[in-house]
Amino acid sequence: MKEFIDLKNKNITVMGLGLNRGGLGITKFLAQSGANVLVTDLKGKNQLQKTLDELKDYNIEYVLGCHKTENFIGKDMIIQNPGVPNNSKYLQIARELGTPIETDLSLFLKICPSNNFIAVAGTKGKSTVTNFIFHLFSYANKDIVHGGNIGISVFDVLPEIKEKTFVLLEISSWQLEGMKKTIFNPKIAVLTNIIPDHLDRYKDFEEYANSEKLICQYLNTTNFLITSFDNPITKKIEQEKTTNIFWFSTKNNVPQGCYLEDGSIIFCFNNQKTVICNIDQIPIPGEHNIGNTMAAINTAFLMNLPINKIRDAIKTFTGVPNRLERIANFNDIYFYNDTCATTPEATIAAIKSFPKKPITLILGGRNKKLKYDTLCQAIRNSNNILSIVILKHPEYDASEIILKELNELGLKPIIKITESMQAATKTAYEESIPGTIILLSPGATSFGMFQNEFDRGNSFRQSVSSLIKL
Repeated sequence: MKEFIDLKNKNITVMGLGLNRGGLGITKFLAQSGANVLVTDLKGKNQLQKTLDELKDYNIEYVLGCHKTENFIGKDMIIQNPGVPNNSKYLQIARELGTPIETDLSLFLKICPSNNFIAVAGTKGKSTVTNFIFHLFSYANKDIVHGGNIGISVFDVLPEIKEKTFVLLEISSWQLEGMKKTIFNPKIAVLTNIIPDHLDRYKDFEEYANSEKLICQYLNTTNFLITSFDNPITKKIEQEKTTNIFWFSTKNNVPQGCYLEDGSIIFCFNNQKTVICNIDQIPIPGEHNIGNTMAAINTAFLMNLPINKIRDAIKTFTGVPNRLERIANFNDIYFYNDTCATTPEATIAAIKSFPKKPITLILGGRNKKLKYDTLCQAIRNSNNILSIVILKHPEYDASEIILKELNELGLKPIIKITESMQAATKTAYEESIPGTIILLSPGATSFGMFQNEFDRGNSFRQSVSSLIKL
């Protein structure tokens, strides 16, 4: 039986409204439920105007541009949104007063009428896997909704959820941390991989890895975990957790799950092998997307989707915006938007996705305390990098690191430096020849020049569009 939570007339502070709809859904839900809502955010009104416009019909109090101690005292509940660190002094005030601290997901899980949860976490690939699973289930006419870290608030889809609806959640490491005390054991948990990321927020890689593994915290023998056999961190989970693990691998055969054999994806269970499809039938490029496809296939099989529906749906999945998204072809030059590649490993995967095409690469941004030597070595060792365009900005320390390391590797002759996305796009086009892939895959965060990675991707789209119209 789901918990009944009466929010009417409760005094609730929402900490962090955000630019990417992070706090919008729960703020609207709380206001609709009759709560007295106060929203506080370090960003100012001008930065948040688009989100504020969507809340203009509700009676909400705002404290913007700062947080104030008094807004965390005498409250019935605090909502901590994903960008708010756990060690915030304001959250500590609430803890000392015994005030309940919830996140959008922890509150949602308490009131969601369905227990048919499928949850996707991991460093990279989770949005692609989440959307691929949604595509497979929708193609098979299953009742499914998706939300979470994909830019769709769980409270926006709450009215659509019935008792037997599949609820597909993409969950970030920050969201998982906010759910530590919430017993959550989805029918299927997918952990795509764990590689260094967000080290500007975590003490070290071990702490970050442990936050991603929280998706496994309450799994037992009645649940399924789908994870990578090729990732050294996720491969060890078998020794740490007692649950049913289905693997996916592009490099090795696995005891149960998906692997490659003679260019085809095989699903193996109880020593029975089923050929799913040839990898040439997967529309989205890159070896990493073969792994993402396998993760989605495992989920579909475990939920007994018809094999013919799975095969047909694979051929029609075209990927996710901002992740190796092909946005234009102009004069036989192809423009790909991979703005969500905010780590060096993600950019390496993007480069490897086009092994037979010349590439002009747009790189750079703000560092998350990550290392760039492996990326720079991968660029030097690639025989198809035509030119490198680096985005320069006063806050872009990753750009400076990349520039220094590439120069030391002798790549200075093919490097161009620009100070805007429009200039970077124009320069990349001028440096390209017919057949070239112009690839925005920055390997770093966007903050400073852009509001977030999606703003960066939109800027790239606009710059490409302007270039084509010249």
